[in-house]
Amino acid sequence: MATSDDLLDAVDDVLSDGVRRGMLQNHAEDTELDGRHITIDGRRMVNFGSCSYLGLETHAALKAGVRDALDRFGTQFSSSRGYTSSPLYREAEAELSDLLGRPSVITPSTSMGHIAAMPTLIGSRDVLLLDHQVHHSVQTAAKLVQAAGARVELIPHNDLRTLERRLEGYRRTHRRVWYAADGLYSMYADFLPTEALDELAARHDNLWLYVDDAHAASWTGTHGRGHALEHLGPATLERTVVAVSLNKSFAAAGGAIALPDDETRRRVMTVGGPLIFSGPVQPPMLGGILASVRLHRTPEVAERQDLLRSRIRLFNRLAAEAGLPVVSMSEAPIRCVGAGVTAVAYRVAERLRAAGYYINSAVFPAVPAKRSGARVTLTAHHTEDDVAGVVAALAEHLPGALADEGASVDDLTRAFARQLRGRSQVLPGRAPVAERRAPLRLEHTRSAADLDADEWDSLLGGRGAFDVAALRTLEAVFGSGGTGAAGQTEDAWDFHYMIVRDWDDTPVAATFFTTALWKDDMLSPEHVSREVERRRTETADPHFLTSPMVAMGSLLSEGEHLYLDRSRDWRGALRLILQAARVEEDAIGAAGVVLRDLPDGDDELHTFLLGEGLLRIPVLDTWVRDVDFVDDEGFLAQLNAKKRLHQRQNVLAWEPRFRVEVLEGGTASAAAVPEARREALYQLYRNVHARALELNVFPLPRRVIDAVLASPGWEVVVLHLPDRPDDPVAVIVHFIGARDVTPVFLGLDYDYVSSHRTYQQLLFQALRSAQRCGAERVHYGMSAELQKSRFGARPEKRWAYVQATETFNSDVLAQLAETLPTA
Repeated sequence: MATSDDLLDAVDDVLSDGVRRGMLQNHAEDTELDGRHITIDGRRMVNFGSCSYLGLETHAALKAGVRDALDRFGTQFSSSRGYTSSPLYREAEAELSDLLGRPSVITPSTSMGHIAAMPTLIGSRDVLLLDHQVHHSVQTAAKLVQAAGARVELIPHNDLRTLERRLEGYRRTHRRVWYAADGLYSMYADFLPTEALDELAARHDNLWLYVDDAHAASWTGTHGRGHALEHLGPATLERTVVAVSLNKSFAAAGGAIALPDDETRRRVMTVGGPLIFSGPVQPPMLGGILASVRLHRTPEVAERQDLLRSRIRLFNRLAAEAGLPVVSMSEAPIRCVGAGVTAVAYRVAERLRAAGYYINSAVFPAVPAKRSGARVTLTAHHTEDDVAGVVAALAEHLPGALADEGASVDDLTRAFARQLRGRSQVLPGRAPVAERRAPLRLEHTRSAADLDADEWDSLLGGRGAFDVAALRTLEAVFGSGGTGAAGQTEDAWDFHYMIVRDWDDTPVAATFFTTALWKDDMLSPEHVSREVERRRTETADPHFLTSPMVAMGSLLSEGEHLYLDRSRDWRGALRLILQAARVEEDAIGAAGVVLRDLPDGDDELHTFLLGEGLLRIPVLDTWVRDVDFVDDEGFLAQLNAKKRLHQRQNVLAWEPRFRVEVLEGGTASAAAVPEARREALYQLYRNVHARALELNVFPLPRRVIDAVLASPGWEVVVLHLPDRPDDPVAVIVHFIGARDVTPVFLGLDYDYVSSHRTYQQLLFQALRSAQRCGAERVHYGMSAELQKSRFGARPEKRWAYVQATETFNSDVLAQLAETLPTA
């Protein structure tokens, strides 16, 4: 199942798509820079992608400071600070400490500062609570803290109620509870809630704060001290560590850690890893730091702060007048305009480049994939005309980008519903109609009874257990009557059948989705699921790390759930289906949308789904056996010598030792199965489920046995031993389609698996069923690769595509997985 390497590959896949589109990993081509413009791919543009918010990188005083240090001290001072610091360090740190109002250490980068400070200050008797959106560099340093013995947890973004519960819960067991957060979050530009944290700190003396204020330093606060140092109260600051960047708005290099007292600074300086073993900030940039610190004490920086603030307010006013969906209307120089899925965000950036404006795209993994945006950063270099121009360009080109990618303003506003709540109309009168979408129409029903069975089965029949007959059975077992709420039980599903038709009523795409409660570790490695199950038992919470999901297919079906007519506008058709799935996702508060069991090697489909913001992760291979033989000798003839021997000795030779009972669903004999026998069959299934952590799902409810016995199209094959005629030792449930047999679930008495080869006999009975009904294939499903291969089954690689909107649970799971030894 999906490992950490697989997830890294998936992120690589997504970001490489951005590189391929020319939106990421660009190179500036200018022979000199003025701060206001940038040239990429031969196109000179106004630069709205810089984090040098005060525009000091071109300031004469900073350049002079660099030149002076270069002339006096050379290009580098090659020594660890544990031995000797270059001449400017003492002066620069003293003046920076005075500027920030507390003892400070300059570090080679803000990220290296976190690695120096956090493991030094947060001990094994402490708890570190990470805000879910705290910067990745802080989360990286937190892994060192965790490795040293501290308890590390994620809590939802800006959720101070959860923070307070943790403070109360850990008061008697841990020394300190650290809360790590950003002063200004770098994508959506919301600020640290300083006033509320002051109130919390006053009530809880075990609360300590670690604030990454990299994006707020310099452009805000007295003398540029940033948001946290400016707005947190004196009592709170006594228990606060603040990291700032000297590279962004400070326009020099490196970072700094501002600490509560001299002793804490001494400890970080003495044992902070990168300060002992890593290279320092080199003399020319130390000269730049010193010049920037001195400049920040002059009225000029305050004037630039005021100028920047006026540009921010101008942007916000014009954006509001244009109805732009700015995600946060805070007065920060980072302005994120919602776009929706990844492809739309890239298209906006592409269109703005053509209009002469360079902006960044806010895309996964920095933000949820369906909440991508155009990230505009304002600096003091920008004129009022620049700001007005970029707002006008966004207002003009955002609707066009939506239309280009087959999306709509409604899609956008639904994705950002929480962030845009209470706003006036988004892009009023600006949304063009995408004419090419007009011929396509989506039919969406919630009951298999409303489907044309012949048509549905002709499109999706023979691909797995989701012919109309099978779907009716699934609805009888799991149908939730339309409750569809995030708190629904695991046994209550909503069904969504979708067919997209062209102008002439021809189906272009067809599939079905279920909304259901999933275990977040369903696709995790087995050892991770084992630990999660232990915690579920320990906490008596079976819904620990579970989330409602909108998923193609169902948790009881495997196979090719998606029909596409590639000769028509299949992209437009599939986009309509995805949009409908996202509507349902928003309606029930699901954590994401999943497309399951898609085939390997479909590059067209893969590229399209990446643009729609879906992440590709591997799932177990599915195994298929063609039934193209007429008797046992024909079956054996298709196997190699080793497999033939295995089948003769361990399967065919054992078949006569069982009484094989075949119960056809919907017949009198199936209806006559007594309650005690039904319960015994269910318990055999539960034996298997208890061990099946490779694909960790909730157990099927008891009523599934009654449903398959009562429904035509199903077959229940039961194995009995002569000395136990009334006690079944194994059972397998098949769905018999027009051309295929699909084993859906099975049960075993494990006392007989090794001695009587009962599992192998069940696999063989699936072939017997196919022979009886004249089926062409057996869909053996996932797992047990060795056993299925012995029957001549072939593996088919499959992928899941995931568009996660709420990633908190999955990130908690990932953090938990990092603490476990590899299987």
